[in-house]
Amino acid sequence: MLFSSHAFLFVFLPLVLMSFHLARHFLGGKAALLVVIAASLFFYGYWNPPFLFLLIGSMLINFGFVKILSANPGRLWLAVAITLNLTILGYFKYRNFFLENLMMASEAFAISGTLDPLVVPLAISFFTFQQIALLIDVKEGHAKISNPLDFAAFIALFPQLIAGPIVLFREMREQFADLRAGHYKGLEFIGPGVIVFSLGLFKKVVLADSIAPYADLAFSIPDQLTTLEAWFGAIAYSLQLYFDFSGYSDMAVGLGLMLGLTLPINFKTPFRATSMIDFWKRWHITMTRFFMLYVYSPVALTFARWSQQRNLSQGITFVIAIALPTAFTFLLSGLWHGAAWHFVAFGLINGIGLVLNHAWREAKLPRIPKLLGWLLTILVVIVSFVYFRAENMAAAATILKVMFWSPVLVLPSWLSVIADNFGLPWQSLSFLASGSYTLRLVLWITLAGIISLSSFNFVERSGTLRASWANAILAATALVLSIGLLDRPKAFIYFQF
Repeated sequence: MLFSSHAFLFVFLPLVLMSFHLARHFLGGKAALLVVIAASLFFYGYWNPPFLFLLIGSMLINFGFVKILSANPGRLWLAVAITLNLTILGYFKYRNFFLENLMMASEAFAISGTLDPLVVPLAISFFTFQQIALLIDVKEGHAKISNPLDFAAFIALFPQLIAGPIVLFREMREQFADLRAGHYKGLEFIGPGVIVFSLGLFKKVVLADSIAPYADLAFSIPDQLTTLEAWFGAIAYSLQLYFDFSGYSDMAVGLGLMLGLTLPINFKTPFRATSMIDFWKRWHITMTRFFMLYVYSPVALTFARWSQQRNLSQGITFVIAIALPTAFTFLLSGLWHGAAWHFVAFGLINGIGLVLNHAWREAKLPRIPKLLGWLLTILVVIVSFVYFRAENMAAAATILKVMFWSPVLVLPSWLSVIADNFGLPWQSLSFLASGSYTLRLVLWITLAGIISLSSFNFVERSGTLRASWANAILAATALVLSIGLLDRPKAFIYFQF
């Protein structure tokens, strides 16, 4: 059940909101929280009912670990809990990847075979990492859970269950407690929630899904692309990914507000970033936060102490305490996205970009002009997104080779007269052959590009949004345009992770 589907918009959401607010008003906060939990479990089970048992089983096991760690916050129990969670995640998501690579490496020993494909449970990476973060916080004393309803709502909350934002329990504890106690101001948030949700729906249905066919076509024929087409395809996908994922995140925040809950912001106009450090403060913020808190910081702190104890030089300390932890963290973030080498490459490219950014600052080199910094950042991001979208490493390499090197002038057939008049070699384009097609693509990229660079972010201002004619007209327009295009449902990109 997609947020952008008729079933969700016209059946599930109205019933849930009506049941939630009626339960809160007549039966109290606990009943309202039970409605949210029941609706969330139904929402997850709607996709693939058998996997609902996996989610519930994971929640029960981890709640047991929470109780154990609350009473005995030792490293052993935490290690057991994390190992079990990662084992389940690894079996479903990474088993075939590691076995396939093991068999490839073992061909010299005549070890071969075939693997049956595994269906990856929806959102397993998200709810696994969210529970791991909770377990660590409980062990460290940063989170305390006394009510099982709070735990269930925290893990299964349908607005963010499938693709985030990755929420920390410390952000939700007081909100759940206030809801259970009846200290609730949810009705004040319904208006802002509808506005934010509507704009997120517009991002997904009108922008991302309209750009998607152009990007899909380009990446489906990597060996047939010309330089111009490869660049158009890479830029189109970068914009599609941003509006698809930020649209989902905005809808999640909007749905949370309709329930009186505030979820963290996941995007802050990332394409305005003027450095890689700046970009990762704006893009998929909650995932970056997770990896910084629970992977990078412990590793970097350990390496920094090790370096200080040995009085290593500043340069070597930088490599050990900053460069290696950064590259390692983003390698893991790439692998978190998918069990394939092109996702690892995506993570490493961003990790290397961040290392170079930190090294430049560490060396106190002259500040790069903002425009040049922006161009370099966008270039690195687009290159990394080519690996993110490509079917495999070879396809990504083919597209990038075409993007950065072409021996001939490439023009659409309707502009070939330019090459003919100057006696230049030319070849026709594969999918920009018609002028109308090219014009539509250019218009969509231009519109999406302008919106992506806009400094105004409704989600950041969701707490202060108030009912007004301007906001009502904006939300209504976004809803009408989006609903008019619901007949072309396309799953959110991050649902596969």
